[in-house]
Amino acid sequence: MINPKISIITVVYNGAQYIEQTIKSVISQGYNNTEYIIIDGGSTDGTQEIIRKYQDHIAYWVSENDSGIYNAMNKGWRKATGDVIGILNADDYYLDNTFFKVSKVFEKPNVDVVYGNLIKSRDIAGKKYFREEFPKLDNMEKAMGVFHPSSFVLRKVYNELNGYNEKYKLSSDYDFVLKIYKKGYNFEYLNEALTVFRLGGASNINCSSYREGYQILLENNSEYAPLMKRAIYRCYFKRGYKELIHSLVTIFGLQKELNKRLEKKWR
Repeated sequence: MINPKISIITVVYNGAQYIEQTIKSVISQGYNNTEYIIIDGGSTDGTQEIIRKYQDHIAYWVSENDSGIYNAMNKGWRKATGDVIGILNADDYYLDNTFFKVSKVFEKPNVDVVYGNLIKSRDIAGKKYFREEFPKLDNMEKAMGVFHPSSFVLRKVYNELNGYNEKYKLSSDYDFVLKIYKKGYNFEYLNEALTVFRLGGASNINCSSYREGYQILLENNSEYAPLMKRAIYRCYFKRGYKELIHSLVTIFGLQKELNKRLEKKWR
């Protein structure tokens, strides 16, 4: 497939803090065959005004209520007309030349999914820290083996699998990609960092994503479902430990010491 049309979907709700950088990272790629779609859930914080500022570069956008992140994503890809679909979170952004790199891989025959590396970003004491993470496709039946924001999927695959299962509120991307994997679609790895992902967000604040992951593996008759069940308990333990540390830091005024430890970890 030469010069495939790439459709990017961004779902947002009250994302004024970062949405402008997200939009700019799409429209400044320089790739001449793109389509940008934004699905806003009825933001009230100025997000819509930022979107309007760039609407000449946006193929379609709407602001209306939805029933969740994946309901909005389904709205987005069903509006798409591109050959390839990428999902970019409203607080993340693409690195330069991502679309050119991805399009070159799709020029190979029989490529259904292109997936790459992810840069995780974290703010510590007003400083930004970055760390590159690498996918592990072979782990797909144990946990999400690729990074959703750094993955690009043929629109025909979305059509054939009917997109995201909206009963999952936090892990439908895993359900979707696992189905692609188990049905034998062809994944091609691009050993390049494609997207910057800010730590935080809905899937990082509770352990519900692990519970959903367990249900997803059960539905797929995976032998690894018990591993995911144990991960649920580990998540609760880790969350409780972090809450305890946060309380101790607040009580004893140890924020600077904690920041030093985090900075050392992220250097």
